[in-house]
Amino acid sequence: MKEFLKQEILWALFILVVQIIAGFLVTHFILHTTWDLKSTISGYSFIVFWGLYLIIKICIAIFKRVKSQKDRNV
Repeated sequence: MKEFLKQEILWALFILVVQIIAGFLVTHFILHTTWDLKSTISGYSFIVFWGLYLIIKICIAIFKRVKSQKDRNV
């Protein structure tokens, strides 16, 4: 379980870093506006993405746990 949590945290941090870098590149080079971390984190797309990411990860973890318990009982 510890290894799973460590892997998921590292994966989430990687996605976060890529999302921040992509946000900077888009706002700076394509939109030609100033970029700040507050506007990136408080944006609706950022909040919706991470909310859905957490919901999906929790559902997958529950599904895997239920499936492993069913396989163990058979």
